[in-house]
Amino acid sequence: MQLREIIVVTDGKSNIGRDPVEASRLVHRKGIIVNAIGITGSEEEEEPYLELDGIARAGGGICDIVPVSQLGYSMQTVTRQSAQMTIERAVSRQLKKITGYSLDQIEPDSRTKILEYIQRVGDEVYLKCVILLDCSGSMKNRIKTAIDSIQELMLSLKARRGKSSIGIVAFPGPGGRESRIVSGFTDDFEELARGLEKVRVGGATPTYAGIIEASGMFDQEERMPHSAGAYTEKPFIL
Repeated sequence: MQLREIIVVTDGKSNIGRDPVEASRLVHRKGIIVNAIGITGSEEEEEPYLELDGIARAGGGICDIVPVSQLGYSMQTVTRQSAQMTIERAVSRQLKKITGYSLDQIEPDSRTKILEYIQRVGDEVYLKCVILLDCSGSMKNRIKTAIDSIQELMLSLKARRGKSSIGIVAFPGPGGRESRIVSGFTDDFEELARGLEKVRVGGATPTYAGIIEASGMFDQEERMPHSAGAYTEKPFIL
C-alpha cells in the first residue's frame, strides 16, 4: 500500500502559466494528495496564500502558512498529518459501506480503537512524496532554509517504520524551462543532498507547470518495468 503526496513550498502567487488550482484538481483525480506551504514575511499580501489554500483544497490536502524560521517543522507536520488524514478518509468510507456509519458516527470507544489503528498504519504505509520547491527570484534569501528543511524532513522520515521516498522538483527550471526534476525518488540522504546542491534561484513562479511535473514523477514510476520478484506497492485508494 502506497501513499502519494506533493508538497508545494513557495513564498508567492503563481505569476506565469495556467491556474495551479486546476492543476491540483487534475492531480488529485489520479489519487495524489497535494499539500501547500506558504512562506510568509511580516507584512505579506493575503492573495498569494489564498491561492495556496485553493491548491490544497483542490488537492485534498493541507495548507500551512508559516514564517521561514518554522518551515522545517511545518514540512514534517504537514507530511504526517496529510498521511493520517488520507487514511482516515479511506477508513471512514469503508466503514460507511460496511456499517452504514462514518467514523465520526461510531461510538467513542470503538472510534478510539479505529483512530489508534489509523495512526499505526500511517507510520507503516509506504510514503512517496515530491517536494515542489519554488526557486523563483523572490526565494533568494529563503532558499537555503528551504533546502535545510527538506533535509530535516528526510531525516525525520527515517524514524518511520514504513518505507519513505522523496523526490524534488524545482520551479522554474534553468534555461527558460518552467520546471525540472532535481532528484528522483530516493531514501538516500546523501543522494538527495547532492541534488539540492545544484538548485539555483531566479525567474518567475510557474506553479501550474511545477505541479504537473511533480505528478509526472509518479506516472513515470508506474510505467517502469519491474524485474521478476521485485518489491512493488499499490497506490492507496483515496
